[in-house]
Amino acid sequence: MSLPKIITCYTTVADMESADLLISQLLEVRLIACGVSWPIQSQYTWHNEPQKEGEYVVLMKSALDLKDRLVSRIQDFHPYEVPCILLQEVESNLAYFDWVREQTGR
Repeated sequence: MSLPKIITCYTTVADMESADLLISQLLEVRLIACGVSWPIQSQYTWHNEPQKEGEYVVLMKSALDLKDRLVSRIQDFHPYEVPCILLQEVESNLAYFDWVREQTGR
């Protein structure tokens, strides 16, 4: 049995306020059905210098056909110079798929 697909979108921001704002902005324009966030500790290299700092993961769910518009809008709203925007197609149960489509006006 093949299940319908939606997308999940992963990004990180510096703080909870930025996470809440990003999710709110994307919900308002109906590019996501929902978003969740939680704190993490990130380590990476920026301008050849090692970095270690707290961030927030933002995970959002959306309709598959909105992925290009979603990425574009996240880039517009995102506070980072080089945001991490990772998309993944995932299978969903039918009731959740229908809910995501309804929330995004599909």
